[in-house]
Amino acid sequence: MKELIKTLNKYIILLIVSSLFGMPWFYIKNLIYSNYPNILSVSYSFYDYIPTILDYLIRITILILIIIDFKKENLKNVLLTSIATFFYPLLGIMIFSILLLEKQKSKA
Repeated sequence: MKELIKTLNKYIILLIVSSLFGMPWFYIKNLIYSNYPNILSVSYSFYDYIPTILDYLIRITILILIIIDFKKENLKNVLLTSIATFFYPLLGIMIFSILLLEKQKSKA
């Protein structure tokens, strides 16, 4: 069980970072705009895309890490899990953890 928690820690951290750039980003952005309106008025649209860009970067990072862990643990269904991970990262992590638990259970 400790191995599973060690393996899932990196995914949990990435999901937490991803959630920080959702709704809280809009409050932070509005706070910055209210304090420094002249500095950020030029590139207003770029700051709107920061949560989207970071979300896709985190999704791709989770996807790459899942593929690496699938290869390391010799698990099957990499393609389906990769597709699920790209669209819903939490679903891909759940599939990976269930397959990993099943493998560890069959070893014992």
